[in-house]
Parts: sequence; C-alpha cells; structure tokens
Amino acid sequence: MVRNMDDLDFCLSSHPQSILEGLHSLCSQPKFVDVTLSAGGRDFPCHRGILALCSLYFRSMFSGDFMESIAARVELHDVDPDVLATLLHFAYTGRLTINQGNVEELIRTSSRLQFHAVRAACSRYLQHQIDASNCLGIQEFGEIHGCPEVVAKARAYLLENFEAVQQHEEFLLLEKDQLVACLKDERLQARNDRAWAEAALMWVRHHRDSRIRHLPELLRLARLPHLPESYLTGSLLKDPLVQDSLDCKQLLEDVCREKMNIKPGVSEQGLFRNTPHNLQEVLFVIGGRSLDDSDDDDDDEDEEDGERDPRIHPRNCGFYNTKLQRWHRLPDFPNYNKWGYSVVSLNNDVYVTGGSRGSQSNTWSTTETWKYITREGRWVTVAPMLRPRTNHTSATLNGEIYVIGGTTMDIVEVEHYDPYIDSWALTAPPLKYVSNFTATACLGKLYLIGSCAVKYNALTLQCYNPVIDSWSIVCSPFIPKYLSSPRSVSMDGVIYLIADNTKKVYLYDPDANMWQKVSFFRIFAPKTFDLFIYSCSFQNRSFTEHP
Repeated sequence: MVRNMDDLDFCLSSHPQSILEGLHSLCSQPKFVDVTLSAGGRDFPCHRGILALCSLYFRSMFSGDFMESIAARVELHDVDPDVLATLLHFAYTGRLTINQGNVEELIRTSSRLQFHAVRAACSRYLQHQIDASNCLGIQEFGEIHGCPEVVAKARAYLLENFEAVQQHEEFLLLEKDQLVACLKDERLQARNDRAWAEAALMWVRHHRDSRIRHLPELLRLARLPHLPESYLTGSLLKDPLVQDSLDCKQLLEDVCREKMNIKPGVSEQGLFRNTPHNLQEVLFVIGGRSLDDSDDDDDDEDEEDGERDPRIHPRNCGFYNTKLQRWHRLPDFPNYNKWGYSVVSLNNDVYVTGGSRGSQSNTWSTTETWKYITREGRWVTVAPMLRPRTNHTSATLNGEIYVIGGTTMDIVEVEHYDPYIDSWALTAPPLKYVSNFTATACLGKLYLIGSCAVKYNALTLQCYNPVIDSWSIVCSPFIPKYLSSPRSVSMDGVIYLIADNTKKVYLYDPDANMWQKVSFFRIFAPKTFDLFIYSCSFQNRSFTEHP
C-alpha cells in the first residue's frame, strides 16, 4: 500500500505536439480517418475535428444540416490541390512556408476556406514585401481579396514615397481614376512641388494617344500655383504634351497670369486654396530644458526671489529647420516630468513610448504611447504597450514600430506596433541578452548592436527577420570593441554607429557583412547625446519661430 504523499501533478509537455504528429501520420491509413477532401483530382484523407478547429468554413460545414456533414467524401471546386495540401499540413503541424510563388494563392484559398491564422500570416508577409515597385499591385490585390490591413499599409507607402513609386512600371499602368484619386489625396507627400506635374506628364507619355485627353484634368490637380514661374514658362509650358493641348496651354497661361497679378504683400498660399505638401528634414527635440533662450535668465531671477510657480512648465517640444536655420515651437509633450522614454517617427508623425514617472526615490515605468499628429499639430494617446519600459530603444521597420528592452526581465523583450490597427504584439526576443545597445532598421531587417553592461565586453550584432519572426547572430569581421551608450542610424543601405566613449564613427554594410571606420567627430564632444531626425510636412505659418 502506498503511504500518504502529496499529489503529483504530471504534465508531458510534448504531448500536444506528439498527438498532432500522430494524427498526421494516421491520415495515410483509411481506418483512422473520417473524411476525404478532393480537389483537382487529388484526395486528402483527414479528420473532421482537426479541420473544424482550424477552419470556420469546415466547422460550419460539419456542424450544420448539410450533406457534407455526414459525407465520407467532400469535393472542393476551384481549389488548387497544392495549396490545399499546404493548408492541411499547417492544420496538423502548425508549420507553413510562405514565399513569393505561393502567397497569392494561399491568401485566396485561406480566405475562402476561412483558415484565419494562415490568412493573417500571408497578410503580414505581403505587408513586409511592400516597396516602391509593387505597392500599387499589392494594394489592388488587397482590395480584391478583402485585406483592409494590406490596403492601408500599401496606400500609406504610396503616399509617403510617391516620387519613388512613379519611377516604376506599376505607376504607368494605373487607371486614370486611380491616378486622380492619388493626386487628390491631401496626404500625398513629396520633397519637390514639381512631383505632381511630372507624374501626370510621365503617365500620359506612356500611352500618349489614349491618355492625352486626360492631361488637363491631371494638371489641375498638380498644384500649379505653387510652382515657380520659371518652371511653368520655361519647362512645363514648352513640353510637347502641353503644346499639343489647347486646354493645357490655356490653364498654364491663366496660372502664370494670376501669379503675375498677385498684389505686393499677398502670399500665393493666401490666394490659392491648395497648400504645398513638400517635405523637409528637421531636427525634432522633446523634453529637457526650455526652448526659449530667455527662460534661463528668468529662471534664475525667479529662483532667487522664490516666486517661481511650480505649475508653470517650460516649453518642451519643437523642431529645428536646418535650411531656414530657425527653431519652431510645437505643442508641448503632455508628460512634463516623464523621463527614460523613446522617440521615433513613422508615417511623418512622432511617437513617444514608455518612460518613467515619480520622484527619485519612487519611480515606475509606464506603457503609455503618445503620438504627435504632424498634420493636425496635436498630441494623442494610442494603444499602450504590452510591457512597461524605461530606457528602451525604438525603431521603425516596414511601417511598424519596434520597441526593444527597457523591462526588468532577464531577456531583451521586444514588441511591435501596427498603426493601421492600433495594436501591439509581442515579437521573438533576441538570442543574446544585451543591456547596452542600439537598434535600427536597414534593408528590410532590424539590427540590434550592443553588449552587456560590463566594461570592455565585445559588441554583438543580431539581426531580426520580420517575415519569419526570427533572430540570428551575425558574425562579421572588424566589429567594433566595447562602445558605451551606442547610437545608430541607417542611411543609403548602410548603418552608422557612434558612442559616447569615442570620437570614431563606424559603418556597417549588411550586404558585404563588413565594418569599417569612416570618420571622427570634430564638432562636439560626444557626451550625453541623442539626436533625432525625421521628415516633416509643415507650413511655416503654423508655428512660432525662433532665430
């Protein structure tokens, strides 16, 4: 007789997987299956229960009063047998390979058969493949197959990268109504005001005979009043397409005449309704001391007199226009006393994630996420992060925000934010723990560069592939030694790396997998820095300027 002992809770962790694998192996034995799917002349023995758990389509079929609910054989019409085999393999194993060759058929069939997990994976794959050469095609595909998240991301990419998109064949193949909708969209961004007119001319030239009749309508959407007169008369008016259209010539002559008749002191922006949307690179500053130089003297006097009102906060947000060499005030960031947050730009807006509140003796991290909407000039909160974070790093990749580290866990926790559905999701953690690190996106992947917070501990380079949600450690020659508080930025397909314990600037080329030294800081001592640059579409009259 067994003597009295505590209960034993036994759990075989491999049991669920082994059961699935066992059921999969039994599909080849007719005695152990209860339904056979047929598609394209091929038969697929399987189990109703597995199908019902993975597909709402089959759950409804087998649980309703349909003939298929009791039939031993179910014929699926207009279904590719290879794609069906892939879906069934996923149902039994949870594994799936998505590539450029099968993603379109997979998303079609998974949508029809309601394999929602597969459809979501395909949708995410498509979103990560968006670039200037295919965003229009992916947008159209998403519209046809009811993938609003794909449509939104492809559309956003088009509006933010219009000049690059118009250099590719898909742009030339647009229907007229599609091009009109694009040119009308107030969110369309370009670095050059000529982009609208150049796009219209390029599109018409591709099929001159059939499209020339649309040119007047397209040029009316080209923001002509904001183009310099030298361009209107010296280039656009002399273009052969314009010369062949009386309506176009009349339109341009009217615009030039209006520009010449503008009274002194009346701005063109005040005369014409459309406003330019060209972008400028600016230096965005948030937090810290006041942006007003005069505040320093006033603060000293107030402190001496003991009259400073603690409820009055200094201005804490603005940007510097390097071309005009002017500071511009922005609405204050609402959390005046927060510190340790991370700032990143996405879709021409600015996001502030996490940070700590409280006194020096009692602080706590937050999950807050703030968004500064550049077009509207205001701060709003969006979905909070899943983990509280302080002193973390953030980067943008494929239209999403990735936040890395900043938690108290013994692993580097990562999550990403999708602005089109306003939600956060956990991401696979890096393979190696680091606490002194920086991150940046380059060529469609996320690179994490850092080390443990131990002096002279060598740097580790880790790479995240969003398509397969997986990290890898990259072994590359000449990787820098220990760097304190590293900061990185990606530009022109390479990564630049700096730190506060050296004046050296390092460059990493992902294609060549090679590091090299490229320059030295000669302007300032690199102590306690964190510069942040982003593209911003703004109108000067909207902000207070400071020389």
